[in-house]
Amino acid sequence: MMKNQNLPRQPHPPNWLVRLATAICAPHLREELIGDMHERFTVYVSKYGGPKARLLFARETLGLVRWCIVRRQSAGFAPAYHFRMLRNYFRIGRRVLIKNRGYTLIHLTGLALGLWACMIVATVVIDSLSYDRQWTHADDIYRVIHVRKMGEGLLERSTSSPAALPAEMQKLFPEVVSWSSVNGYDYYFKVHPDDPAGHTTHVLSADSGIVGMLGIKVVAGSLRTDGNNLALTRSVAGKLFPGQDAIGRTLWQIPKYGDKANAYQVTALIEDLPYNSHLRTDAIHLNQTKPQVLSNTGYMSFERNYILLHPRTNAASLARKVNKWYTGFMKGNDLSGFEFQPVKDVYLHSDFAEGQSVRADANSIYIFMGVAALLLFIACVNFVNLSTARAFTRIKEASVRKILSGSRMQLIMQSLAETLTIFAVAVAIAMIAYFFSLQEVEGFLGHHLVQTFTTHTHLAAWAVLLVLITALFTGIYPAWLISGFKPSHTLRGLLSHTFGLNTLRKGLVVMQFSISIVVLLATIVVWRQLSLMEHKDLGYDKKNLLSIDQVSWDGKGAAFKSELLRIAGAQRASISLWRPTDGGGYMSKEVDDPADTKSRIRVWFIAGDLDLAETLGLRLSGGRLLSPGFGADAINADSMQRADFGAFEQAATRQSSLITRSAARILNIKTLNRMIPSAKTVPVGMIDDFNNESLYEPIKPTIIVGHRDVQYGGMFIRITPGTEKQTTRAIRSLWKKFYPAKMLTINPVEELLSKQYEAEGRLRQLFLFFSGLTMFLSALGIFGLVVQAGEQRSKEMSIRKVLGASVTGIVTLLTKDFVRLVVFAILLATPVGWYTLQNWLERYPYRTQLHWWIFAVTGAGALFITVLTVGVQAARTALSNPVKSLRNE
Repeated sequence: MMKNQNLPRQPHPPNWLVRLATAICAPHLREELIGDMHERFTVYVSKYGGPKARLLFARETLGLVRWCIVRRQSAGFAPAYHFRMLRNYFRIGRRVLIKNRGYTLIHLTGLALGLWACMIVATVVIDSLSYDRQWTHADDIYRVIHVRKMGEGLLERSTSSPAALPAEMQKLFPEVVSWSSVNGYDYYFKVHPDDPAGHTTHVLSADSGIVGMLGIKVVAGSLRTDGNNLALTRSVAGKLFPGQDAIGRTLWQIPKYGDKANAYQVTALIEDLPYNSHLRTDAIHLNQTKPQVLSNTGYMSFERNYILLHPRTNAASLARKVNKWYTGFMKGNDLSGFEFQPVKDVYLHSDFAEGQSVRADANSIYIFMGVAALLLFIACVNFVNLSTARAFTRIKEASVRKILSGSRMQLIMQSLAETLTIFAVAVAIAMIAYFFSLQEVEGFLGHHLVQTFTTHTHLAAWAVLLVLITALFTGIYPAWLISGFKPSHTLRGLLSHTFGLNTLRKGLVVMQFSISIVVLLATIVVWRQLSLMEHKDLGYDKKNLLSIDQVSWDGKGAAFKSELLRIAGAQRASISLWRPTDGGGYMSKEVDDPADTKSRIRVWFIAGDLDLAETLGLRLSGGRLLSPGFGADAINADSMQRADFGAFEQAATRQSSLITRSAARILNIKTLNRMIPSAKTVPVGMIDDFNNESLYEPIKPTIIVGHRDVQYGGMFIRITPGTEKQTTRAIRSLWKKFYPAKMLTINPVEELLSKQYEAEGRLRQLFLFFSGLTMFLSALGIFGLVVQAGEQRSKEMSIRKVLGASVTGIVTLLTKDFVRLVVFAILLATPVGWYTLQNWLERYPYRTQLHWWIFAVTGAGALFITVLTVGVQAARTALSNPVKSLRNE
């Protein structure tokens, strides 16, 4: 056919303007409006020419930008976000979940467990982070930390600083507003002196500066600083004097020092102090502020000092100025310095704080946070894995809905509705479990939790918001995946190239099993570390050894000890100024390091009567033990110090002592019975090293000296095995005869030592629980996947059976893929676990070894659980009747 060359060429507007007009105009108006624009363009061309016609066309295109033209007409269906559609999404979602009960149960179990564990751990973390933030001046209160330099890069920190320091700082540095010395004690109070039982009450003893510093509110009465006054908190006053006015009443303190009960008068009622504080207390005993004079002689008393600084003061800069001034003031008699610890950090960052009973380990808190986050991650991975696996069974449904004009947004909303429904039910289950388990958690931790999701609505609101975000992030990928299938491919069975999901699912399985294996490794290592600390040879016999707390013996110590040794079951006894839970010794000295003249060594001194070494079971390796047959083996230190301190120091330099092997090596002692000039003592015997502190500290150089007629101290009692109860009962009876008004606290030494490692004990139990939970959730996820695989491959398995495949072969076929993934997870988790745990163990001077068999056992355990989980379900698939699967074929 020949083209007609005589026909005029039709003018056409620019294509990009036509496309722009098409995009602006609603579909139902395009034909009419854009058609009219084309006709007018032809007229414009003939009338004004091409260039002007194009300008006019452009103006008309811009004129289309009006709401009545832009607005798309409804297609007859409610939009995807309409309320009616949202209601339908959740209604259909509920039906789908009920229909697939098995998968719904797996989802709910994993998510509820993960959410519950996260809520519990989050509560502990939030509560720990809330400590000491309620005080009026919480941002400006600091604790003075005493820092001693023991060598190059070796610092020793203490919560006790010179008692006269804060008053001197207030004079010299305007940044210091006020200060207070604060100490805590447990008193045993009786309402009446003749009451058979009393009340243990924690009392803060402080000067009046604490009132303004902490913002203490007086409810009734007045705060006084004279005599034995007492300000009771409102709740404790209600317990001690129910329904009565406590002001003016007297409480009787059963003393450890002195032989008579001390009378305390209640002068004030105060509001309860925050429980989540390291200064937690039931009452306050105020003293008059008596600033001491700071001496540069090196002799000074120490207190736990707190200072209040002006707002926005740079504490680190102030510490540098104070240290510079202090160094010049001491003129070389003291090389120590100071740090100012924010009161908000005291609870979590005080691993050096001796005697601070209310504290926690920040590292443990961080570990719990990590484990809880990983636990929730595993639960979410299970959800994503199973949801994507289930997508195979729902692609036809999604394709049909698309063919029937369903939009992708509607499919996404439908899938998210199912996700939100599952998460909502899981949250409800987790909340119920959280509510009923909270008390058990408090019992496990040993203290009350203040910040919980059930008592603070704003925390609950944040939790709901975070769960909602988690649900949306978790559900968006499966929703996007299901809605993304092309109906033409789906109905033709072309699925493999559209998915590409296997790699993702395998990766997620590897990741969750890697996490589970690392947690299981941590459980084994923590277990072994605690076992090492509990069973390590301490250098003395901790079994069958009782300890009486420090008391004043009032001149009757020797008589009490003599009568005590008459009790059947009491083998030996010794009065001592040291217990292994009270620090390295009753005093210490810094001496020059013979190996390095630039360093100093701290030598600890333990004092007790002459039976101390034998009562403890210390092992003699050279020389002799202290004996009453040698006059220089013991001195009456208490009376000599009261009479003439200089004479006491002279006598101490000639006093015999026992020295540990490590002390002799460090001090370069080759010969016994010669005075050590630096330590000023004469060692007559050498004993094997023993741990005079907890196993958080390495063995320190230690010297044991003998005292006679000890006035203040505790007592060790070696008993016959198996007689602890009757011996303790007899000792209490004897105590009543000697000290009827004095309190007796007696405990097995083994029990006291175990309390030092309660943190590790709790860590061990938590890791045991979390490792079981993570492994269970991982197994649950892989169980869901193998069930899904069995359903998808049921016809293939049936055909294989018909063609002669054995049950073993089918089980192996279904199992080997998962086993391969877990083996890969073991290879991935092993170096990560080794590096993490090796760093954790570095904090302990005595630590367990990371043997190869720990990793082997962990890997074998993970494989066993996998084979057990997958194998059982695979066997069920292999044993199913092939006729049922192939019936429709």
